[in-house]
Amino acid sequence: MAQTQPQIFQTPPHFAPSWLRAIAAATKSPKGELTLPRLDMELVPQPLDAQRLANYRQLCGFVDGPTLPPTWPQVASGALHMQMLTDPGFPLPAMGVVHLRNHIEQYAPIPVDAPLHYACHLEPLRVTDKGDEIDLVTDATVNGKLLWRAVITMLSRARKVKRGTPAAVVAMAEPTGAVHPLRSVVLQVPEDLGRRYARVAGDFNPIHQHALLAKPFGFKRAIIHGMWSLGRAVAVCQEDMPAGPVAIDVAFRRPIFLPSTVVLNVARGEGGLEFVIVSKDGRTVHLRGTIRPLARTP
Repeated sequence: MAQTQPQIFQTPPHFAPSWLRAIAAATKSPKGELTLPRLDMELVPQPLDAQRLANYRQLCGFVDGPTLPPTWPQVASGALHMQMLTDPGFPLPAMGVVHLRNHIEQYAPIPVDAPLHYACHLEPLRVTDKGDEIDLVTDATVNGKLLWRAVITMLSRARKVKRGTPAAVVAMAEPTGAVHPLRSVVLQVPEDLGRRYARVAGDFNPIHQHALLAKPFGFKRAIIHGMWSLGRAVAVCQEDMPAGPVAIDVAFRRPIFLPSTVVLNVARGEGGLEFVIVSKDGRTVHLRGTIRPLARTP
């Protein structure tokens, strides 16, 4: 994949034009060989939107404090992500992309007033038996020092080609089984939560907004954003998180429909914390993740 000159944004791209491009490209059906461009994009440091951060903390359950929630930089850089997925050079329809996994590395606590510079790019596409897997990498730096990195792994089933073998799960280990339960929390997920979270995150994907809008995409009801589920889990885990640099991994297994009542279970394993969100009857695993000390930093 050739290195390209990054597009540098002085202010966050507006979501509305990105969503219009996503809707216009919804019927895009690429065929044959496919190469993803890197689509390097950067966002220069922005003044903190204190109200937006407060709303995010409230929706996910993070307590107020002098440092950012570990999942916040992914929300703050979401406009860049949407810009990339709807760029004319992105060959797949953004509306058909599903969030599979997320890997976050935080190398140091990030003060709320830190002047974060975001840089994003796409890694080469992987052809799997389920579809095309895409990794979107985001780095958050302050004065050139890397403080935070995330890899968002997405799946597109838009391309009708002979599929490859399952790709290796990157940086996502299954729980060890040797765990010590810490807490179990019942989570009420109301019908309007997708709309409320969208106003904070900017992700107005129809599948999160209303049952009538989600049905054309194959869902019986609207579903909550995966990043809300991860944020809520990390908020519950935060007081037990390892000190120092951490790696947060999650695999999204089944959607959480709106409304729902689900259960978040947290346990301590050999390598750190393990968490899982399951249905109230325990039969369906919605997501599973880990929070571990990070042995190596940049």
